[in-house]
Amino acid sequence: MKKIYVFGNGNLSWESFNEFYIEPLKKVNLSECEFIIGDFNGTDTLMMEFLKNKSENVTIIHMDEKARYFVNTFKTKAQNWKRIGGFTSDLERDTFGIVNCTHFLAIDFNSDEKRKSGTLKNIENCQNLNKIKIE
Repeated sequence: MKKIYVFGNGNLSWESFNEFYIEPLKKVNLSECEFIIGDFNGTDTLMMEFLKNKSENVTIIHMDEKARYFVNTFKTKAQNWKRIGGFTSDLERDTFGIVNCTHFLAIDFNSDEKRKSGTLKNIENCQNLNKIKIE
């Protein structure tokens, strides 16, 4: 089973989300995948909304005791999603996602020559650990 860590920028547009996240997922059988997702706005929340009626195999990883965002679970598959909280830093949470995935799905729009975003750092960490990118 593919364990896909999904992450990305918070300022992602709906059009870019469809192009860079939904289109690649059309090439995989969702029933053969588990997903690991954070709880930040943008990529994370859009992916939660996309998956809430498509998969029960989702783990939401978050800081604190309660996720910042969670989808409506009424009559959705999201009622069976796992939640793992209490991470003390973004690095700790992201490291958990990276270590526990076999594949990743991410795109970075925010890095430039002056600043490397957290998303780009996560992409590089996935590549360094030979995680497979969903394309």
